[in-house]
Amino acid sequence: MEVLGRFVRLATPVVALLAFLAWGQPEASAQALMTAERLDLTPVRDARDGSHGLRAEFDIAAPISIVWAVLIDCDTAPQHVPGMQSCKVLEQDRAGLWDIREHRVKLPWFPLVLRNVVRSDYEPLTRLRYQKARPDGQRLDGEWRLTPINGGAATHIVYVGYLTGVLPIPELILRAYVREGIEAVRTESLSRARALPRSSLP
Repeated sequence: MEVLGRFVRLATPVVALLAFLAWGQPEASAQALMTAERLDLTPVRDARDGSHGLRAEFDIAAPISIVWAVLIDCDTAPQHVPGMQSCKVLEQDRAGLWDIREHRVKLPWFPLVLRNVVRSDYEPLTRLRYQKARPDGQRLDGEWRLTPINGGAATHIVYVGYLTGVLPIPELILRAYVREGIEAVRTESLSRARALPRSSLP
């Protein structure tokens, strides 16, 4: 029951979903590049403590301001993030440099709604770093790094995340779900970019 209780307290916001695949995987070298057809995920390991993690590197054909808005948008996250039932900001910095959020997620292969509380620190339009709001010895941390490309018309993204202390989950299921999480960011960003007047795009 203690192990199950620990697992139930964990949920997976879009920035943490990507880390699930890292559990128990060996290091491997592969190009991590997302195109319209495929997303490749690269397992990594933190040299500091040996924690397994996940790295993804890809481009989105949308301005960085739109991609950033999708990443930090709590109000509409349940509409496009797979499994996300609710997102609630519990605390926030007046300057918008950090906040603490509660996410409730229902994974298709797990019967319970999972809850997670994460602190995110922001370098606007550049980097989003997240970690558990109340550290308990388990790693749940990572970052998104954004760089404008193609004269500002597109965004290059590098994601790295780490997660330890959860139950083992079949790799194939996780890989598919991780891809869904990243694709949700990409799809929503592209949708918002298409909705903008052409004159407002870079």
